[in-house]
This record gives sequence, structure tokens and C-alpha cells, in this order.
Amino acid sequence: MEDTNVTKLQETLSDLLKELSSKSPILGAAIFSIEGLPFVSRFHGGTEEASIAAIVAAIHAAGDQTVKELRQGELKSIIIEGDLGTTLVISISADYLLTVTAPENAKLGLIFSDAKKTAREAGKLLYRAR
Repeated sequence: MEDTNVTKLQETLSDLLKELSSKSPILGAAIFSIEGLPFVSRFHGGTEEASIAAIVAAIHAAGDQTVKELRQGELKSIIIEGDLGTTLVISISADYLLTVTAPENAKLGLIFSDAKKTAREAGKLLYRAR
């Protein structure tokens, strides 16, 4: 993919994350590569994207291995709940992950539904960009 095409794709995906942020009560969202590299991010200031991308990739790899060992098919998503909020990690494709953070009082079903829809749309965009 050429640099201008990558930049356009990143802008389009950033707009998609912005739309997700505007309709769901989320704190931030990002698309990371499966290798742990940031691709597009809409996290609040001060978030170390590279570190989060690496951690999310490691969590996803562990979840993927767990699902395979338990013979539960392909890993689709991971929910991480802390006492101050929830993080969702959703597979977009074989190469990319959507990560969404939400506050503790957010309605998880709504956020999960919106995030899955965003992941499907991002997957279509990434597929077309190949």
C-alpha cells in the first residue's frame, strides 16, 4: 500500500472511531496491528499508544491460544473488566484488532454492539485497501 493510500485509510478509520466515540459512552478507541503496532488511535492525551498496542497484542495472543487449546473455534473478542472501567478487544481481521475502553458505569451491551459494528466496518475498509 502506498503512503498516500495508508494516510487516507488511517483518516477514514479515525473518522470511524470518532463516530463510535460520539454515539457510545467510551473513553477511547484504537486499531492496532496483531503484531502490537498502533495504526489509528483516539485515546485521551497521555496514553502511551505503543505500550498499549503491545499489551493488547499479547493479551490477544494468549486468548487466541486459549481458545485453540479449548477447541472453541476462532477468537472473536476479549472483555477485560477493572474496577474503574472495561476494555474490549475485538478481532477486525487476521491482521488488526479494535480496542475500546469504557467507564465502569457504561452499559456494556450497548458498547459491545457498537464496537462490533465498528469492527465490521473497519474490516471492510481494511480489506478493500489491500
